[in-house]
Amino acid sequence: MGIKGNPANMNRGIDCDVLVSQVRDTSQKPDEIYDLIERLSPSTRKIEIFGRPNNLHDGWLTLGNQLSRTELTEPDLIERWNARYPEQPYLASSTTGEK
Repeated sequence: MGIKGNPANMNRGIDCDVLVSQVRDTSQKPDEIYDLIERLSPSTRKIEIFGRPNNLHDGWLTLGNQLSRTELTEPDLIERWNARYPEQPYLASSTTGEK
């Protein structure tokens, strides 16, 4: 986990030295890590690089070459995408965020 800047809402008192979880498939992170990061820094943007389809989580930006499509859920990211790629506008469904 990395942090950019000095977020004001960082919960620095959370004990996170040990994570106990079942062994999963190769390169699959435990679901508990996402909950831990959400508790450490609530209401902030989160990004996962080298993500896979099994790593998708609501409210996270997941990037990876094994993803089958681009899925954006945050309105400001959709607006920035459409400004950058006007020839390929991102049209999100109001319920699923699917393109």
